[in-house]
Amino acid sequence: MPKLLAALSVLICLSLGACTQDNVATIEAIDNAVGELDGAFEAQDAKAVKALMTEDHVSVTPYYGAPQSLDEVLASLPDLKYAQTDLSEPDVVLLGPDAAMRTLTAKVEGTFKGEAFSDKVFIASILVKQDGKWLEQFYQATHLAP
Repeated sequence: MPKLLAALSVLICLSLGACTQDNVATIEAIDNAVGELDGAFEAQDAKAVKALMTEDHVSVTPYYGAPQSLDEVLASLPDLKYAQTDLSEPDVVLLGPDAAMRTLTAKVEGTFKGEAFSDKVFIASILVKQDGKWLEQFYQATHLAP
């Protein structure tokens, strides 16, 4: 019986190790997808932005003034000029095998439709895995006190 328990313990530890390695790879893939999306916004590459978001995507930011659909985000892309400085490390919580929430605190500065903004924000985004690729489905930047 002790040998069986020892063998079972080793199996559990190995399984947890594999899960942890899978989680690390998943979190890395999510961070990479967000990095690609950030780069697409900076480059004002509407085609790349669209390819990195779901069709039912929603964005809520202090500078948009109202929730925006994917089409609205793409239409207003030329009006958005910004730079983001991360103030915290991103935290990724896996919500299931094909969904995750990524959060961080950042400073965003720029202009939207000619209006300047400079905000400390808490960013929460929901990403889903579709056809093997992580896509952003929801993005919200909430204004924080300075």
